[in-house]
Amino acid sequence: MIPYIAAASDITIGEALGNMVVGLGVVFLALIFLSGIISLFKFIGKADHSKAAAPAQAKPAVKAAAAPAAPKEDAVDGAVIAAILAAVAQKCGPSARVVSIEKAK
Repeated sequence: MIPYIAAASDITIGEALGNMVVGLGVVFLALIFLSGIISLFKFIGKADHSKAAAPAQAKPAVKAAAAPAAPKEDAVDGAVIAAILAAVAQKCGPSARVVSIEKAK
């Protein structure tokens, strides 16, 4: 005897729509649940900061450090150097060697 296999014609339009609605409902409920969990992360950060701030308030006040000296006009920012080196490495390959970087006058 051959076992009975359900064919697509055995499912009515109403049953198919019901399955679709249930599937979409489950997906959207899961998304709402995840967004609720993610929205709670802001409270976790505040709890950590409040614990760290409590001991800091008990310490006596310390004098503020002197302001750092202003950088020279000819100084090149580290981010600019990194960008230049990345561009050279991309264009010439990793064996390229940069000897110096100077600001154009």
